[in-house]
Amino acid sequence: MPDTPAIINTTMETFQNDVIQQSSVRPVVVDFWADWCGPCKQLIPILEKLATEANGAFCLVKVNVDQNQEIAQAFGVESIPFVVAMVNGQPITHFAGVKPEPELRAWLKSFMPSPAAEAFDQGQQHEADGSPELAEACYRKASELEPEFAEFRINHARVLLELNRDQECREIIEELNKRGYLEPEAQALVAQLEMRSQVAEAKKSLEANPDDLTLKLKLAEAYGADSRFEEACELCLELVAKNRDGVGVQAKEVMVGLLTVMGSKSRLAADFRKRLATAFY
Repeated sequence: MPDTPAIINTTMETFQNDVIQQSSVRPVVVDFWADWCGPCKQLIPILEKLATEANGAFCLVKVNVDQNQEIAQAFGVESIPFVVAMVNGQPITHFAGVKPEPELRAWLKSFMPSPAAEAFDQGQQHEADGSPELAEACYRKASELEPEFAEFRINHARVLLELNRDQECREIIEELNKRGYLEPEAQALVAQLEMRSQVAEAKKSLEANPDDLTLKLKLAEAYGADSRFEEACELCLELVAKNRDGVGVQAKEVMVGLLTVMGSKSRLAADFRKRLATAFY
């Protein structure tokens, strides 16, 4: 809620919007207080300071119990000050009485999303929106803020690989591997990096011997292992056309295997099936 203030005095009429609905967007801290309550007057300035300092990360909603007894009764308030944290419309933690500022900060931290988690969530949203470059920047920020959290670094490495920034991806994986193990998601990235390395090596060999059809077949196989099916199938068709009774037979077998992996419902696979049938028969 970008235009919602950090501190609100709520009423029975506005409570649904101020607390229940708003808590689905950001945490809401509900402070039950009264004018005659001395401890409340000690607590409120600290809560207001922290809410202002948080710059919208959470909202402080103040409930005057004398003016809003129904709300206080609904929350089972027996003494004040009484403070409740709300997330997604549900109370998740509370305390009664006055806490010093350090304890209040620790209490807030127990349910507030960290800057790293917020950056990670933004990265996921950018990915969903089809913006991997923006996602990469967010995942990088999350990883720098909390480098000990492997999920942030693995997702950063994955997006780097999608952006063809293989060396940066490899460096992250190598750093993670220093722990003595890798998560399955990180191991999958290692496999993809290996496949890409095989493609690079096959390309290099073919550039040195451009007329070697066997090397061209190896490149097609490497493309297929890297899920670059269109490039792999084009090479296989080229080999069938050039040497139908020799390496073209192997190329056909490779291509048939790739078409199976692509699936019977793939339009690309259907097109290549027709082209293979035409080329070979």
